[in-house]
Amino acid sequence: MTLARLAIALMFALAAQAPQAALAQEAAASGGAFIGRLFEATGLRAPPGQAADFVRQSRHEQMDYRPFDPAPQKDPKRKSAADLRATGAGLEAAAAENRRRAASVARPDAPAKPAR
Repeated sequence: MTLARLAIALMFALAAQAPQAALAQEAAASGGAFIGRLFEATGLRAPPGQAADFVRQSRHEQMDYRPFDPAPQKDPKRKSAADLRATGAGLEAAAAENRRRAASVARPDAPAKPAR
């Protein structure tokens, strides 16, 4: 039964493609639309429902999409290489100071140091 439904859906989908041949020159053809109609005809996929009211109200009539790879803009917070080196040197100095201070603290579980 499923094979028969698939064959019928394939015939209908191919028949539906014929009127769209004239539109193929205007827009690039996509196999995804064909496959979607085929799945809907066989019952493997339900057509999408209508969007909720709050979604329709929040969308603009004209959907302007941003490109995936926009032109990079100059970031005013970005630091120069010299600033980064100075920050790194400051962090290294703070780490050395913390190590020096930690070495002078006696651990309670450390063995006693022999007197010299």
